[in-house]
Amino acid sequence: MLLRIVATYTCLSLVEGYRPSYRAAVYEHALFQPTHFRTVSRNQALRDMKKNLDIYAEQTRIASSQNVDIIVFPEDGIYGLNFNRDTIKPYLEDIPDPTEITWNPCNQSEYTNGVEVQITLSCMARNNGIYIVANMGDKKVCDADSICPDDGQRQYNTDVVFDPQGNLVARYHKQHLYFEAQFDTPSTVERVTFDTPFGKFGIITCFDILFKSPAVDLVEDLGVKNVIFPTAWMDSLPLLSAIQFHSAFAKLFKVNLLAANLHFPLFNFHGSGIYSPRRTEAYYYNDGLFSPGKLLIADVKSSPTHYRRHQVVPDTHGFRGGNSLGASFVHGQDTAEVNTQSRRNGGHYNTASRNGIISHQLADQASGVHLNNDLGPLTHRSIRNRIHNHAHLHRVNRHMVENGWATIMADNDNYQYLPLTEPKAKVKICQNEVCCYLDYQKQNTSNDELYALGVFDGLHQIEGLSWYTQVCVLLKCEFTDIASCGQPTKIAAGHFEYLKLWGTFTTEYVFPEVLVSDDGKLRLEHEHWKYLHNRIEFVNRGKERPLLSATLYGRHYDRDNSTVSNSV
Repeated sequence: MLLRIVATYTCLSLVEGYRPSYRAAVYEHALFQPTHFRTVSRNQALRDMKKNLDIYAEQTRIASSQNVDIIVFPEDGIYGLNFNRDTIKPYLEDIPDPTEITWNPCNQSEYTNGVEVQITLSCMARNNGIYIVANMGDKKVCDADSICPDDGQRQYNTDVVFDPQGNLVARYHKQHLYFEAQFDTPSTVERVTFDTPFGKFGIITCFDILFKSPAVDLVEDLGVKNVIFPTAWMDSLPLLSAIQFHSAFAKLFKVNLLAANLHFPLFNFHGSGIYSPRRTEAYYYNDGLFSPGKLLIADVKSSPTHYRRHQVVPDTHGFRGGNSLGASFVHGQDTAEVNTQSRRNGGHYNTASRNGIISHQLADQASGVHLNNDLGPLTHRSIRNRIHNHAHLHRVNRHMVENGWATIMADNDNYQYLPLTEPKAKVKICQNEVCCYLDYQKQNTSNDELYALGVFDGLHQIEGLSWYTQVCVLLKCEFTDIASCGQPTKIAAGHFEYLKLWGTFTTEYVFPEVLVSDDGKLRLEHEHWKYLHNRIEFVNRGKERPLLSATLYGRHYDRDNSTVSNSV
């Protein structure tokens, strides 16, 4: 029987023409942020970007020395954050469409002006024999017969892929912009894939992952099983921390997700991973203000479990609770606000890897000011550096707040919460079309903590952006007051003997999320949890960490443009 299984798998691999596995790397980048907030010369922009590209080159060399096949760098990692349409211009390059021309910048000996970043990335890939995925800015002069911005060009948030020979093999323009005034939205959604000897890959960027096109289309229509995901993701507890939602995407769609995030804890940018359907191969979560970036490496199967979803018919007998008019608490804010306070202990550190390798970011990577840098032992020089960095961070913080970054996390969704006051119970809570059911037994009871079952069915809206969600969540409240339920917290001590959470969703796209607490550090949990499409189950085996939240996060893509009220 074992020989038959091995033979079958080998035949499938040969038929598809791909190697059965590959070694992947993602780099969470503690970027060098330009200190000027004005339009600079191209030469100054190149000097700024070189500091980050030098770090990329060193991490690529490390990855190549460990036989990595593909490395992914984060969104905005080359030039940094907080640009407007004019100040981003000197950092942009004209990136050709690889489906129309063959382009190997590293082979260019004459035409080098204006494509320096592409040459650097191309040569980096060729010199190390590795696929490189990076994010940069593309510019396109408008056609005479097209509608055009006033400055005469379109500007795109762009992912580029170079193969081990230095050829540009993919270019993707981000579709769903998240408060990025410096860039334009493509007129048509791009569904970009590229082939490698170890599988076909699709590309999405950051906010794209929350919408159907192109993220879901790549999986359902084009059969992609490996998704590249450069991101600059701001953690939003309790439902949308980076490691929480990105790992759930891999579970729901049965794909490998290679997620590379920026490392900028001042504004909650952190959390990277290599996620597979059944487990997280490697991840990194460190919210320390001056904590380092990290290179994650793991071996990944090229073709994970076949993508398939099915509904589970819930057993609702014996459950008690309320609907949208019942006795429960309606909350108006469930996501984190930007935290600009540093922690005395340097923040929380968390890294994990399964059959993978983890390499620390080199301490002395480039000259200049790094927004997040491990300054090492306290010497007179390091103290001066730390003071200088603090002053620079406050300047960056003030400028970003002035430009609206501190308000984009605001959330006025009317979540409804039912407190779990008994050690064992079957409870439910409903809102609009969604009923959430929870069968649980606590392992320990304490008056110092409050857990609650929450529900939301409506249009989530932030400053003109919106997407329709249906959510069932069991979470630990920040305090023992039910009014604190839904507020961000990383501290928990509660354990459960068992729990079963499910809901009556009217969408088939339900993301299963579980977060646990390890002395105030966010951790993912897989060993003791069972996931079905619209159901999460847990049975205590004596090794679980305290639960922060178990969530079924449903997305109703076809209602994103609706005007349905989210009031109860």
